[in-house]
Amino acid sequence: MSTRGDGPTAGSPARRWRVDDRPASLPAELPPLPPARASGRRAVLAIVAAFLALWLGLSLSFRAWKARYRARADFGASRVAPAVDPLASEAPPGIAPADWRGAVADTHAMLLALTAAGVLDERAMDDLRRDLTDRVARSRPETAVRTLAGIWDDLERRAGPIIAPDRSSPPAGSRHAARHPRPPRPKILGPSPARR
Repeated sequence: MSTRGDGPTAGSPARRWRVDDRPASLPAELPPLPPARASGRRAVLAIVAAFLALWLGLSLSFRAWKARYRARADFGASRVAPAVDPLASEAPPGIAPADWRGAVADTHAMLLALTAAGVLDERAMDDLRRDLTDRVARSRPETAVRTLAGIWDDLERRAGPIIAPDRSSPPAGSRHAARHPRPPRPKILGPSPARR
């Protein structure tokens, strides 16, 4: 039993609220609410559709980028790097032909690494190819060392770390194992002007 007069007592009935006790301004029946599960399904479907659209967009963009990258790398391997190969037949006086061919092969490998790095577009690679072709065409056995050293000097100054030599070979089976190795500057060319 309650001794206070503010609550129901054992003998008095509790007040009940009834639906028909609502004020007259409210409609007699409220419109039914849509099922909560349907709106949840729509939200999940919208999220999944947005995720799939994003994935498809990124996948197509990546494929297009990779195709352009491969085209540039192929252009560099087939047109730019071979531009220095004719120097191999012009062994300078006083240098063993095998050492000279090794220096030209290292230059070829450095050009492969540079063009495969993806930092040059086709126009820049075509400019580089023309520059290399002009230098090689003007070279003579007595100036061949200076020509090859000039190529290394210019590319070391412009490309820097991109053509820095590999300190160790990449692990077999890694994604880097297939890339072109970056050889060090041939010793017969002397040190780089930056290190002098």
